[in-house]
Amino acid sequence: MTNSLHWLDWLVIAVLLGGSMAVGFYFTSRAGKNVKSYFLSGGSVSWWITGAAMVSATFAADTPLWVTSLIRTHGVFYVWQYWCQFIGYGLAIALFARLWRRMKVVTDAEFIELRYSGGCAKTLRFWEGSTKALLLCPLVIGWVTKAMETITREAMGVSPENRVWTTLIVLTFALAMCTFGGLWGVLYTGAIQLVVKFVGIVILAIMSVHYVGGLDVMVHKLSAGNTLNFMPSIGNGFGQMSFWNAIGYFGILWFYNALCPDYTAQRILACKDGRNSSFMILMYAVIAGGVIVWPWIITGLCSIIALPDLGAGVSNDSAFPRMIVTVLPIGLRGLLVAALLAAFTATITTLLNWGSSYLVNDVYRRFFVRNSSEHHYIYAARLATVFMGVIGALISFLAHDIQQLLSIAYVILGGTAAIGLMRWLWWRLNAIGDLSGIITAWVMAILILFAHVFDAPARVILHLDAETKFSSDPNLLGARMLLVIISVITVLVIVSLLTKKVDEKHLQQFVAQAKPPKIFWNKVVRQVDCEKYDCEKIGRTLISWAIAVVCIFSFIFGVGKLLLGSPKIGLINLVVFVVTLYITVRRINKDYSLSDGKEPEFDNTKQQVTTAVEN
Repeated sequence: MTNSLHWLDWLVIAVLLGGSMAVGFYFTSRAGKNVKSYFLSGGSVSWWITGAAMVSATFAADTPLWVTSLIRTHGVFYVWQYWCQFIGYGLAIALFARLWRRMKVVTDAEFIELRYSGGCAKTLRFWEGSTKALLLCPLVIGWVTKAMETITREAMGVSPENRVWTTLIVLTFALAMCTFGGLWGVLYTGAIQLVVKFVGIVILAIMSVHYVGGLDVMVHKLSAGNTLNFMPSIGNGFGQMSFWNAIGYFGILWFYNALCPDYTAQRILACKDGRNSSFMILMYAVIAGGVIVWPWIITGLCSIIALPDLGAGVSNDSAFPRMIVTVLPIGLRGLLVAALLAAFTATITTLLNWGSSYLVNDVYRRFFVRNSSEHHYIYAARLATVFMGVIGALISFLAHDIQQLLSIAYVILGGTAAIGLMRWLWWRLNAIGDLSGIITAWVMAILILFAHVFDAPARVILHLDAETKFSSDPNLLGARMLLVIISVITVLVIVSLLTKKVDEKHLQQFVAQAKPPKIFWNKVVRQVDCEKYDCEKIGRTLISWAIAVVCIFSFIFGVGKLLLGSPKIGLINLVVFVVTLYITVRRINKDYSLSDGKEPEFDNTKQQVTTAVEN
């Protein structure tokens, strides 16, 4: 077996990536009209384009490698580390997508000055924009680029000394496409690339199954252990999930996705209206959760049989690209590599555009150059995009593997998710408390992960053996997340109660625009001068959330059971999916026909510029 590509494979790669580049460049003039067009596509895109592009961005070069690694290390049930996000997206469909759409901001960091008042709100927005652009976004770019290195080594046959240069060439390609096309290019290129990627992974899954002797043979060979279990049992053995990680995955991780932060908020704000934003999230959850993931899982399961031993010191991240060169013939091998390169560019362009939006909208334009021309800010956005790519590339070269970077991100994101939830649900939270919570999250992450301050105390409190490290043990990821969240909430509540409240008029303006659930904002709502406060009723929201979650997971389990030898259970799940999908669509349409068709008719960008001049 050789992992070198034939010239025909290289031709397929060149054609597919060249076509993607052409689509991105096509939108150069449209993206260059103004900042809103560059970062939000003018807020005029249909749900199916943004939904397909969001699935494409999630289908990154790293995701199939990561999912395959989880399956080889733990079994199918550990894919819950990926699936748990869809619990949160069910709540996003029912509530948070429409809340974000009402805000009409360019970035979620801009939301800060609409939620809080005073000088600390400006400081917090600067911090939020800076840290997300210079730390969080490059961290994600780093692990996606790390996956690209693995692909170039295992599937393309690139030597270690040339791997960096190959990765830089592909990254440069993505940079060029994103720099000129803005979010317009990112969305439409991502939607087109999704088709190529899906065809590629389905072919790989089919050929992998054929290579090991068929689905029945695969299921028979793997059914002896817990590898095929969908749901985890709690414990510390193979095929089991630790108690702490069960808390982390099922009780914490999905909060972050429910809030629709970061580039999810960007996609929502790019939709033409609130109805489109909810349908976009629904489309994403169904396809990303139940369609895209199963070819990865099937390929990962086959890799356990086909590639039982990857070699000394070789990470399980390598299994997926090795399956490409093991089971695919010339031509199809090039298609799969092209699909993974397309996955890389789709995610990288999303991250580059998202990260540069913070630098330009929330740092540069808000605090340094306030009243320049749109042409000036577009030029700044394109420079910021290149800058983001350089930082992300540096991080990838310093990291060991994908899971290492993910573990760092999860600990930090757990704390920031708690803060994001409190912003929407606790009116008393102020900018000082918010900022103290964010600083606490970062300080705790550093103390836990790098300073190892809690290793010794954790051994005593959690009754760990002498060799277990709280800072790095994979079975204690949930415990690390929980410690950060408790610390963050404690600090932000105490600081908020001991400091000045947000200005009442400012809170009233926020409530009138965002219309958050009345039960959490009743004290402020009573002061709002409006005849009727149209917001989502908490009871209806919870029911809609439950139905959406059942819809998503009945589809995930239905497809999985059909593939892994339980057709009757699979068909029952798919019937449940069809019924709950119909109900979910009806409830979305009814909700928007009742209230959300009346979205605020003003431009927050203009409002923020005016505020900046006044301050």
